[in-house]
Amino acid sequence: MADDQQPGARPEADALGAAPTLPAGGRESSGPRRPRRERTSPRRWGLIPLIIVIVLVLAAAPTLLSSVRKTPRNRVGISYGGGPIEGVHFQRIIQPGSGLFVNGLFDSLYLYPSDQQNYIVSKTPSQGSTNGSDSITAPTEDRVQVQYQVAAFFKLNIDRLRSFHEQLGLKYSAYTTAGWNNMLQDTLRQQMESAIQQETRRYTVDELFGSSKVLTDIQTAVRKTIAVQLKESLGQEYFCGPDYFPGGKCNPITFFIKRIDIPMSVSSAYEAVQANKKQAEAVDAIAEALKNAGPEYTKLQAINSGKVTFWILPDGQDVVVPANGSSSPSSTPSSTPSSSGGSTTTSSSSTTTTTTR
Repeated sequence: MADDQQPGARPEADALGAAPTLPAGGRESSGPRRPRRERTSPRRWGLIPLIIVIVLVLAAAPTLLSSVRKTPRNRVGISYGGGPIEGVHFQRIIQPGSGLFVNGLFDSLYLYPSDQQNYIVSKTPSQGSTNGSDSITAPTEDRVQVQYQVAAFFKLNIDRLRSFHEQLGLKYSAYTTAGWNNMLQDTLRQQMESAIQQETRRYTVDELFGSSKVLTDIQTAVRKTIAVQLKESLGQEYFCGPDYFPGGKCNPITFFIKRIDIPMSVSSAYEAVQANKKQAEAVDAIAEALKNAGPEYTKLQAINSGKVTFWILPDGQDVVVPANGSSSPSSTPSSTPSSSGGSTTTSSSSTTTTTTR
């Protein structure tokens, strides 16, 4: 301590900037103290992992919930596994109307229709399966282009769903609405056109347009042909009739011809020919009736026209018919023929006679 420094006074800083010299025997007793650092509580460190877990659970919630699935009453599901590590593989088929089930993380579930489906070809845009007016054109035996409006009704063969999915479903994305329609356009529609054209070539337009039986025969034949050609082109029976049920028989699809249309010029000519045929048939019928009626019909027509005089003769009396065409004959009791050439005497018993004027 410097000699001139009073007891209790704070030591002054050295002129060169060195720290002041503390009094011997301890710390400086007076002046402000430095703030102490607060210690972190162990409980706060324990909340951090919990917060991280909550964040991860919330982030994974959509993925976890997406693995919980169910199928509608009119849809059948087919499940395929295939996460980030494992390869894609078939798992199972889920029947329509199933309850909630866990499909698996990152596993795919494809839904296909299990109820009755249809494919309609119509010139009315709101009725057909395609956008706009639609028809199927086929040539007849005499090369007349006929337009068909038809309808087909069917069900998907669930017993062969895995094969259908792997062969056609994945190719067309048939588990979507647009993909399903494109698949039908390339499969069912093509066979319908082929079958209709094949059967139409067997008949003339007269037979086709004038006979309902011919249309029924074509309808039946087309139904059978479609079933055969679908199996040949696709390899298996993927489409069955409306009466199909899982495990049951796969009958051919149902096919109906709603309407046929021929060109207007051909239709007008056909109607004219039919009218001429009816007129000719009427003339032939009259001629046949005259032939069967014989001379009596001719006499009746002459009496009706007034060219023949008709009398009713009394019983047991002779009748003299004047040669000059008198309007009425005279009766006499004699039965002796007259020698003159001007009259004729006849004896009649409830007879009639006619004379031509």
